[in-house]
Amino acid sequence: MKNQRLRELMNRPGIIIAPGVSDAIGARLVEKVGFHVCYMTGNGAVASMMGKPDIGVATMTEMVQRAHYLASCISIPLISDADNGYGGLNNVKRTVEEFEAAGVSAVHIEDQASPKKCGAMEGIQLVSTEEMAEKIRIAVKARKDPDFMIIARSDSRKVLGFEESLRRARAYADAGADVVYVEMLESREEILKLTTSVDAPVLYDMLELFPENIYSSQELEGLGVKIVIYCLSTTLYAANRVKEMLEILQQTGTTSSLFDKMMPLHDYEELLGLTEEINIRQMLG
Repeated sequence: MKNQRLRELMNRPGIIIAPGVSDAIGARLVEKVGFHVCYMTGNGAVASMMGKPDIGVATMTEMVQRAHYLASCISIPLISDADNGYGGLNNVKRTVEEFEAAGVSAVHIEDQASPKKCGAMEGIQLVSTEEMAEKIRIAVKARKDPDFMIIARSDSRKVLGFEESLRRARAYADAGADVVYVEMLESREEILKLTTSVDAPVLYDMLELFPENIYSSQELEGLGVKIVIYCLSTTLYAANRVKEMLEILQQTGTTSSLFDKMMPLHDYEELLGLTEEINIRQMLG
């Protein structure tokens, strides 16, 4: 049902906004405030689980388990980072099977070699266009539900330039990707050229590197973008707010000045579904 819902949203007019989160509380908040799609950030998930940078240290099993926790606590579709498919063609096949079984509605697979890195880092290594296109073909064949979406991501913009990333995006669309996604685009002009040159919907990653590259969802829609993910927005914002809170506690020895900024305990319990859980126990009792 979630997969079908995401496919329906893709076929409707308008941009899909998918805030990125790293844990199940974040996923519940995305749904609670009214978004129709949630995104699990790979970078944020690795940081949350391990306190490590996104340099390919997480396994497929760890990422699938985390995605399962997020997908199982919300009724809206979840899009998940699936890195580079965690290996060769057989690994890509299993990756799709596992994420789909975990309740995820779409995954993006990138054209990085192993070990992969966050797309904003230096020293990225890529596989060939042909190898990545074959991965996409395998991923499409591996899904059981045709509404489960395969998103082809290219990290070639920073390494090989825009024209090569455009060529790769076209090849991945031709290989059967439902959506294409080029990381680290550098201007509105590049976004527009991508959306008008590729025969597939385009996903854009809204990574807030500096104020002038922060585009509104309305502006991105005008440029032809179908899905915008906010990959690290909640992670970066929360990290900064928690740091400030801890500094105040360390300096003053109290959290009293922060009380009004905290979610009330009752609201927190309701966010986690406490009333529903109690009702279930009463029904069984």
